[in-house]
Formats: sequence, C-alpha cells, structure tokens
Amino acid sequence: MILIWLAATALMTAAPGASTQSSPAEAAAPSAAAQALAAFDPLIGKTWRGASLNAADTIDEVRFERILNGRAIRSTHSVNGGVYAGETLITWDPAQNRLVSFYATNGGFYTTGTIAVRGPGTFEFDQVAHGLPDLPGVRATTTFENGVYSIRSRHLIKGEWVDTGGFDYRVVE
Repeated sequence: MILIWLAATALMTAAPGASTQSSPAEAAAPSAAAQALAAFDPLIGKTWRGASLNAADTIDEVRFERILNGRAIRSTHSVNGGVYAGETLITWDPAQNRLVSFYATNGGFYTTGTIAVRGPGTFEFDQVAHGLPDLPGVRATTTFENGVYSIRSRHLIKGEWVDTGGFDYRVVE
C-alpha cells in the first residue's frame, strides 16, 4: 500500500495597503477538514471489540488513531486474531471537499471511497472494492450512541444492495 500525501505551499502577496492578516474569528474557525476528522474523536485512542450480528463467535477488534500530525485517521482491525484483518486510512480530499478512505486487507483485496459525516462517530462509507469481481461495492453506516460503536454493511451483489450484517463494539481499553 502506497499513500502519497502531497503538500503545497504558496507565497501570497498583497496589494499595497491591503491586510494579509485574518480576523480572530477566521483564525479560530476550524477548517472543513478539521471539522470532518473531529467526528472521529469519540473513537480515537481506544480499542473496540464486537461480535458479528451473523455469527457470535466472529469477534472483531478495531482501534482508531490520529496520524500525520492530525491530518488523517488510521483504523486497524482484526477478526478472530488475524484470520481476517485490515487497515483503513482516512483523510480529507480538498478536490472533493470530503473525507476519502483507502482500506487494505489480508484477504487480497482493497477498497477506496468516500465518507459522509453524519455526527460524532456517525458516518456513511461508500466504497468501491478492487480485487473482488463478484463484489464491486460496499456501503457501511456507523453510529455511536451510549458508548456503543455500531457498523451495518451492505454489499453490491449482482446489481442489488444486500444487507450483510455488522458489529456492535464496546471499548476494551
């Protein structure tokens, strides 16, 4: 997995007499990127464990952390001690004006897509699967309420969106 984070800087010049300083309100206002990434704050720095809604013996552990000086979120997860595992990188795409993600797995496939923030800990993921010809798309909705982080997923199977289950997670550390 290769992720290249390009950063650009620009020198700004002002016309004579024009101010280049922003007002205190502008300086204090968080960017759209910072606001979107802040929605992950209830999940950050914790390990969450949950059982599959479809099979109680399928246990997933996921951990969220801020990386790249706070400009991205990484989540790693492991099902049943690594039988299946993956890592997600989430960052802001200024061209799309939204969060984007890249998910790599030990199952030999990956996904790319977008994330819509619906509230603290609450998101809608819309992903394109790569390397799984029979599964071109994945959609997931996550919620965070009363200390429970829940995910519900749907897969695009033969042109139809099919509910495929999910997990309800609680903090383990």
